[in-house]
Amino acid sequence: MVWPIPRAQAIFERIAAGVEAGILTIRSDADPRKLSRAVRNRFGVFFQVFASVAPEVRELHDHIAWWARQYMPDSADDETMIRRHAGIWGVDERGAIKAVGAVLIEGAPGTVLPSGIALSASDGILFETTAGATISGAGVATMPAIAVSAGASGNLPAGVQLSTVAVVAGITRVTVSTAFLGGADEMTPEEIKAAYLQRIRQPAHGGAGFDYPTWVREVADALAIKVIPEWIGRGSLAVVVIMRDDDGSARVPTTEEIDRIQAHLGEFGSLLGVRPVTARVIVVPGVLTAVPISVRLRPDVASTRSAVEQAFNRFIATIGDEDDTGNESPIGATIEPSRISEAISAADGEYAHDLTVPADRYTLGSTHYPIPGTITWVPA
Repeated sequence: MVWPIPRAQAIFERIAAGVEAGILTIRSDADPRKLSRAVRNRFGVFFQVFASVAPEVRELHDHIAWWARQYMPDSADDETMIRRHAGIWGVDERGAIKAVGAVLIEGAPGTVLPSGIALSASDGILFETTAGATISGAGVATMPAIAVSAGASGNLPAGVQLSTVAVVAGITRVTVSTAFLGGADEMTPEEIKAAYLQRIRQPAHGGAGFDYPTWVREVADALAIKVIPEWIGRGSLAVVVIMRDDDGSARVPTTEEIDRIQAHLGEFGSLLGVRPVTARVIVVPGVLTAVPISVRLRPDVASTRSAVEQAFNRFIATIGDEDDTGNESPIGATIEPSRISEAISAADGEYAHDLTVPADRYTLGSTHYPIPGTITWVPA
């Protein structure tokens, strides 16, 4: 039961009634009606005192309620208290991550390019090459690079032109050849809270399957993770990863991100990494797989179609979440036609529909992550 917090007006009424009752106790000959007017008249001293005290008492109620929320890990909403709960439960906050990619250098053939060439985007974001190269006879060289500053601001699509911070002899043009991806800001309070609640509900077990998502998120802004045991034989397991893009959508991890996660977990036979030393862990990039549907809609009008599209997209986003009791992860999830129909039925303007595709439930491939596919509108 939720403890009711009275409004300031109700507090005023209770104080006034209490004072009236107290005075009548010691002065039984007092006229209750005159006493009530004396206490509640807005020009009276009593009224002014009670009207000032009541809001303060209400604020005390609110302050106590606020503290009550902060004491419990699952209801805390103050950033300082969330970080304190994380510290109590030993959950380390993932710091900001630098974006990695590659650049195409054009220039004089035979020019030797050292590692560490400073590059700049038009918005002032700085990058740096991480390996040396020599411009080929065709006048080009590809060099891996990394954002100088950690954070999502370092993510940059392929095709963007960069410039060298200082003049480098032999270079005429620099273009992003492989998009800079993987840059992520520090964890938000909501993400920190989700991490320590996961730790509370599933304490670390030194290499249990549910430990790996926690370990992966220590170095990568992963959207979905699935652990598949016996991947290439006894004692091996795959950690399938789908990354979160800047807009929150799913994307396939880059080779650099896979390598970073693998290094953090540990290579087979290595004493380094957070995994148990005997475990053979293989980090596998997930595969984005469209889920198409065919619908006969009633009424079949543009506004209802738009509402159905939005409802379908929302449904796909919920596959494998904490409310989906049928799937522990969106990766390798089972697609239930009845749940798709349920989502469509909730769309604004929909009166009835027939879902013709998929006709039966089916399961995605073990490394496949669902994304909204094409909706085919079946004529009535």
